[in-house]
Amino acid sequence: MENMELLKQNVGVDISKDTFVATFAVMTREQIIKNKRTCSFNNTENGIRGFIGWAEKLKGQDLDLHVTMEATGVYYENLAYALHEQDNIIVHVLLPNIAKKYFESLNVKIKTDKVDSKILGQMGLERMLKPWVLSSKVYRKPRTLSREKEQLVKENTMVKNQLHAEVHTAEPMKRTITRYKNRIKYLDKQIKSVEKDIEKTVDSDGFVSAKVKKIKTIPGVSTATIVGVIAETGGFVNINSIKQLTSYSGYDVSIKESGKWKGKSSISKKGNSHIRGLMYMPTLSSIQHSKTYKTTYNRIKENKEFKMVAVVAVQRKLLGLIYTLWKNDTIYIENFQKAKEA
Repeated sequence: MENMELLKQNVGVDISKDTFVATFAVMTREQIIKNKRTCSFNNTENGIRGFIGWAEKLKGQDLDLHVTMEATGVYYENLAYALHEQDNIIVHVLLPNIAKKYFESLNVKIKTDKVDSKILGQMGLERMLKPWVLSSKVYRKPRTLSREKEQLVKENTMVKNQLHAEVHTAEPMKRTITRYKNRIKYLDKQIKSVEKDIEKTVDSDGFVSAKVKKIKTIPGVSTATIVGVIAETGGFVNINSIKQLTSYSGYDVSIKESGKWKGKSSISKKGNSHIRGLMYMPTLSSIQHSKTYKTTYNRIKENKEFKMVAVVAVQRKLLGLIYTLWKNDTIYIENFQKAKEA
């Protein structure tokens, strides 16, 4: 195999929180795919350095090395960033649904980290995948702040529920209630502090600030929501359509069926859960304050058993609108089509 003339070389990487498994695969001039080696590494700085050295020893000197991985939470980021800085390494980061469809096309019955890395290795050889584009550093601080706020809001909701339960017990404890109330005040203060930091970060960048102000013309959508979505997508740098954004966010529809049996369709929830969390409250607000989204919500709700289906549908539309306004650098116009025809 060492003497074969190679057409392409690719490392498929399956990543988890603590480790990643890599399979070095090659395609010969005769279109034959072979796996040269599979190895596991720690998902740490030392582990990544070890992986780069391992791949350098295996690769053909006259060919670029491709590395293909899935966008698995945030666990892929350290490896992707490190590889992006290397010469002659082309990084491909796939949306989960794209990798899933390829896996399904092979009808693979066994799913392990090793098998997944081999399939990603094969996929990178067979497909013409787009190179991953590193998002600007300007989006990293807002993303950290947005996720911090998300966690604080969750904690605040939990404490409020605990307070509600304690107040309505047969024998409520006054000191416990006081502590709950004090904790809620503290968390409210923390949330406001994070929101101020988000606004400061946005104001420090003229390009992002101008874009956010235009998107904020959407009824019910706050600066924190817009910045969160933009930060999670790196300014939509690797997203080229609403369909891709829908998939990346886990809003793509999944249908379960077998033979004559057909299950209910639902969103896949395979993508970025932070974006879905960001979109929930603004959607409820937009349904209240925008005639367009209120009409959409009521129309879908009439034909569905659960109103949450309609809420999710509006979430998808609202997310698509944020993307469109960002890409077109324009403001929101209620009843845009009618205004255009007038």
